[in-house]
Amino acid sequence: MPYCTRCGTAVDGAAAYCHHCGAQQRIPQYVDPIGTISDRTASILCYIPVFGVIPSIVFLASQKYRRNAKVRFNAFQSLYLFVAFLVISIVLPPFFWFSFGAIGLHGFFLPALKAVVFICWVYLLVKAAQEQQVHLPVIGDLASRSAAEQF
Repeated sequence: MPYCTRCGTAVDGAAAYCHHCGAQQRIPQYVDPIGTISDRTASILCYIPVFGVIPSIVFLASQKYRRNAKVRFNAFQSLYLFVAFLVISIVLPPFFWFSFGAIGLHGFFLPALKAVVFICWVYLLVKAAQEQQVHLPVIGDLASRSAAEQF
C-alpha cells in the first residue's frame, strides 16, 4: 500500500490526493513490461527451444529493440532456426517415406536432424547466457542481413 508523500498516511494507490492532509500524490505511471528486460535476458528468451519463437517475434516488433543489433540478430537467428526445425519436421518427412532395411532414412536421418537443431538451440542459449554472439553457418548470415536491413 502506498503512503502519502507529505504526512505518511496510507493512501489508495489510485488516489490523486491524500485524504488526511490533501497533498497531491504521484499517480503511478504505466510501466512497459518489455522495457524492464535486459538485452541479455532478451537474447536468452529468444533461444528457448521451440517456444523461443514467441519472444523473438515480440522483441522484433517492440520499440525498445528496434535499434538494438544484438537482440535483433539473436531474434532473427532463432526464427530462422525455428523455420529449419519446421522444414525438418513437416516438409521433409513425405520425401523420406521409403526405407532401406531395419533403419531407414525416415527412422534415422530426420530424428538426427531434429537432434542437431535442438543441440544448436541449447548451445546458442548457453552462449547468449554468457553474452557471446554466435553466428551459425547459413542461418547466422541470413540473420545478420535481416538485422542490418531493419535499421
